[in-house]
Amino acid sequence: MGRETDTSRSWANPSRILVATDFGDASRAAFDWSLNLAKTLGARVILVHVFDLPIIGFPDASIVVGAEMATRITNAAQTALEAERLRCAESGVTVEAWLRQGDPRVAIPPLASVADAGLIVVGSHGRTGLARVLLGSVAEAIVRSSPVPVVVVRARSRT
Repeated sequence: MGRETDTSRSWANPSRILVATDFGDASRAAFDWSLNLAKTLGARVILVHVFDLPIIGFPDASIVVGAEMATRITNAAQTALEAERLRCAESGVTVEAWLRQGDPRVAIPPLASVADAGLIVVGSHGRTGLARVLLGSVAEAIVRSSPVPVVVVRARSRT
């Protein structure tokens, strides 16, 4: 069988689902949605948080955070990631937690191949207009460059 058939089979019934999180409401909705899908399909979930260390730019130079601050940021991210994984421990779904450093728009799509995931799930705030232009859209960037299908889950409305 050709590669197209193999690829279509992996997304039609993925055995691994990669879920990106920034720990916000939209990410939590995406994670919860993916857990329900994984339970139905008997799939595993790989919960991944990709973060960039802050860089402060000045006209004549840029300053990157020091080693101590980088360690604190990494440790805080790891703690939050593990807490999110443990929140769903009783779901009956196997969840792995991965932490990576980099730009999530660039780093997440290739992780689907590394994880052998047939599907990526991301949350979206559903911003439009100027907010989207100014903030960019991580979800949109992932959709545009993903090697596998992407499901975008909108954040639940607060009413």
